[in-house]
Amino acid sequence: MKSISLTLILFGFISCGNSNNTVQENNTSNSTENAVVEQPIEAAQEIEAIPEEELLAEVMEEKTVEIINQKPETNKPQTSNKKPETETKPKPTIEETLPEAEKEVVVNDKPNHQTYDELAKKYVSANGKVNYKGFKSELDKLKNYIDYLGENPVKSTWSKNEELAYWFNLYNASTIYLIASNYPTSSITKLEKGKPWDKKFIKSGDKTYSLNDIENVIVRPKFNEPLVHVAFNCAAVSCPTLLNEAFVAEKLTAQLTKQAKNWVNDVSKNELTPDKIKVSQIFDWYKADFDKVGGVIGFINKYSTTKINENAKISYLEYNWNLNE
Repeated sequence: MKSISLTLILFGFISCGNSNNTVQENNTSNSTENAVVEQPIEAAQEIEAIPEEELLAEVMEEKTVEIINQKPETNKPQTSNKKPETETKPKPTIEETLPEAEKEVVVNDKPNHQTYDELAKKYVSANGKVNYKGFKSELDKLKNYIDYLGENPVKSTWSKNEELAYWFNLYNASTIYLIASNYPTSSITKLEKGKPWDKKFIKSGDKTYSLNDIENVIVRPKFNEPLVHVAFNCAAVSCPTLLNEAFVAEKLTAQLTKQAKNWVNDVSKNELTPDKIKVSQIFDWYKADFDKVGGVIGFINKYSTTKINENAKISYLEYNWNLNE
């Protein structure tokens, strides 16, 4: 502002000098004219005596103040109509996208028997009667479970109970599948020309087994345990009842004990008195398996509610191969 005022004053002085010069040209001599004209020039020189740097500094100072006064406040939050960007969630891992059964395999390297457990509870009664028609209505689900076990065979890191549960469930699920896929039928002996146990249709890893392979080639020789006979179910009336749930490692001992008690004390399968017993032909066919627990009588006394004498007479009941439905 100071530079503008000084310029106006200078312009005023010059204007006044010009005006006086015009008047005196008409009334005075040349010497007087020169004296009058020198006054605004002296004034102009006085103004020009102000250093240029000072004038420039003053102008810059005023401009700076003006710019500062016009600058928007930066402390106030800026508002915007733009919607906030949606937070991008990380992609799920491969493990998180797997079905529950497969996830169990990845995490623990152990198969999950939940699918078969659900089917067994749904279509097998507490006393072992099997609804094969019901299983047939969900045959794909049963087959998927069997295939799943086939794709996840026994590992060397598994415990004895984990391996036994695997083979028991694979055997029983495969037997049910064989019946249900051919249902209605009156007996398993009506299938595969009377030799359904020799049919190789059960995959585990890169091998294919029959029911006989699982029971008599793998499990019995390896584990030498007579309780396996209460776990395997042959789909017949005289067979130990089918468990209405899946076998699982953490409660396998309790499950087998329950099965043994039910089988031994079932009067339709075994007739027991202290001095004479009529028992299932399974005790005859696999007599050697029971030797490690005191023979047939020793095994029966372990689970029977009737105490059998060591010298009791033993005979065997005819096996009923009708379907256990």
